[in-house]
Amino acid sequence: MKKITIGLIFLSCIACKNDISIQKNTPIKETENNSNLDKNSFDSITVFSEDNLDHEKTKELKRERLIKAKDDKPNLQELVVTKSFFKEEDQYLLDYRYPYLNEKIDPGYQVFNNFIQENYLDIKKTENEILEDKELLCDTLKIHRFRDKRIIDYKVYNTSTKMLSTLLYKENYYSGMRYSTYLFDCVNFDLEKHSFVYFNDFFVSNAEEEIYQTINSIISENITSGEFYLDCWELSRGDFKAYKNNFVVNDSIIEFYFDDCVICPSYTGTYSVEIPIKKIMHLIKKYNEPKEVS
Repeated sequence: MKKITIGLIFLSCIACKNDISIQKNTPIKETENNSNLDKNSFDSITVFSEDNLDHEKTKELKRERLIKAKDDKPNLQELVVTKSFFKEEDQYLLDYRYPYLNEKIDPGYQVFNNFIQENYLDIKKTENEILEDKELLCDTLKIHRFRDKRIIDYKVYNTSTKMLSTLLYKENYYSGMRYSTYLFDCVNFDLEKHSFVYFNDFFVSNAEEEIYQTINSIISENITSGEFYLDCWELSRGDFKAYKNNFVVNDSIIEFYFDDCVICPSYTGTYSVEIPIKKIMHLIKKYNEPKEVS
């Protein structure tokens, strides 16, 4: 997984920040939600309109499209348990919902659970980082009008019995900033081999250039369409390398996710690019493996 630095957070006046990592070890109180029904799941998803391109409204619509998007949690209640952690202090609020694989089904799922614990649940480290960031504001009077917020939620997809795709989306609200920022991590896990699946495991050799060009072609088409991609831009090669492992596989599409301000400003556009699997089947390993001879 990529690491996201936090430099220059408070020197920018736009909501294009880098992530504050959240990682391991401190004992925490957690709860389980065995129903695994997404609390923000709705049947309808609001669509942008160029006639109403107010930054505050379009940012909220962009957020709604992310949160209301359906996933496979209702169908995976036995396999995936939703755990949560909540902590509210004077200076910050932590509100996490994260996936936990049922180790009673397969003890090997501990590999996935340990990864989540180590990379997202170091509460003490997160608290220290928030307090250190506040010191950068030179608030000598220690007057904090707003609390920092760190919110984590997730979506999960299972297109086969073999691989589980998880999208972890992190909403960070920094004290003194007008908008929150969104950052994403995608975790693909082989349920049989108990190992993580990265770009080079999923795609054939030398697929990077064609995938990169395909992503930019889709972005370019959307910008030209004149819908809600106002002020967006194509993906740079450097950003593609940084985010190439940030994809989930969902039925007939592969969806690449990008943090705020990587392909679009925070107030418009989208956080992801969807590629139909049919369009790139020749680049996916499982469709190009030699057939077994009986």
